[in-house]
Amino acid sequence: MSLRQAFNSFYPNLDTVVGVGRRRRKVVKKKISRPPPKIFLCPICNVEAVTVLHQKGEDYAEVSCANCQTKAKIRWYPAYGDVDAYSEFYDIVTGRKKVEVVAEAQTENRENALDVDESNTQASDYNTLDESEPEE
Repeated sequence: MSLRQAFNSFYPNLDTVVGVGRRRRKVVKKKISRPPPKIFLCPICNVEAVTVLHQKGEDYAEVSCANCQTKAKIRWYPAYGDVDAYSEFYDIVTGRKKVEVVAEAQTENRENALDVDESNTQASDYNTLDESEPEE
């Protein structure tokens, strides 16, 4: 038995694995991309408990901490992600960004809308009363 035959008996598939006469290629490792986080670190209580709640189609997102109950309403832009809303929340809480007064403007707009709706319903009520009365 020759040396080659003895070698092949111990390692029968070595020729197919390495390849005859070819240089081995470097194995390219794929980078694993992680998805962005859903729960963030609270700047006040240092607990990972801050979540961003946003419904599709709304203009604002609510960022809140489940531990210390800190909440903020953040303006939501179409290109925003949860991380962007959290970063604005972080800036507001740490004092790097001034808080915009949005809640008062929203309540005024709602009151104006209610006044308009009431005036429309009252006028429509008179129209229905006129139609329902029998003509003499």
